[in-house]
Amino acid sequence: MNLILLLSLILLQQPASTPIVDAYPDVDSTIVPPLIFLGFILIATIVAGILIWRTLRNRGKSIQGIVATPPVRLQEPQTPQRHTGSQSEPRSTSQVQAKDPNKAPGIFISYRRDDTSDVTGRIYDRLIQHFGKESVFKDVDSIPLGIDFRKHLGDSVGRCDVLLTIIGRQWSAGEVGKRRLDDVRDFVRIELEAALRRGIPVVPVLVQGASLPSGDELPETLQSLVYRNGMPVRPDPDFHQDMDKLIRGIEGYLKSSGKG
Repeated sequence: MNLILLLSLILLQQPASTPIVDAYPDVDSTIVPPLIFLGFILIATIVAGILIWRTLRNRGKSIQGIVATPPVRLQEPQTPQRHTGSQSEPRSTSQVQAKDPNKAPGIFISYRRDDTSDVTGRIYDRLIQHFGKESVFKDVDSIPLGIDFRKHLGDSVGRCDVLLTIIGRQWSAGEVGKRRLDDVRDFVRIELEAALRRGIPVVPVLVQGASLPSGDELPETLQSLVYRNGMPVRPDPDFHQDMDKLIRGIEGYLKSSGKG
């Protein structure tokens, strides 16, 4: 369009006294107007084509932008479901915590501080080095006031998969004429009874050269301890060798039971 205007101005600026035919005498004056007209048509056609091409190109970009924009999905309002008796009830906290396949395996150490605290500390260090500190439990302290300590100890034992009872030379000895295990309030007795009652494996670990007590030396509730397969853990230089054997035995049980 601008070219058409430019050519029009050029033609208008030609002096009237000097016609185009005079400037070019060899040109037939009868064909000049048609040529000028055809030139205008050619220029107009080119300009119109350029304008149409630009319009189509801009429209194509707009369509691509619309296609590239992801559609917005309107979320349908959820209809509240009416609770009926056929639907499953939410489980209680105790039911949810009863079975946790992701829970780390637990190893409970039962011992007497005044009997085997030194060697128990070494055993504990080897176990946490292999299984992790969060998987090995000993020294159940801070029993809340007013709580039945039998239940508290039983619940602590019940969270574990294996119980190790460390038996030294003074494990069952008490005052003259009495045995510690005869006292129903004895912590070691309560821990062992809780494990045996729950079917938790109890592994007697014999230290200080001690031997497994016979049935006559145990109360009625602990008689099955005589039939539990245990092993000795000797002092150096055999300590670490015996601990390696104990750890392999614990791992074997955890893997076979699907807990390791």
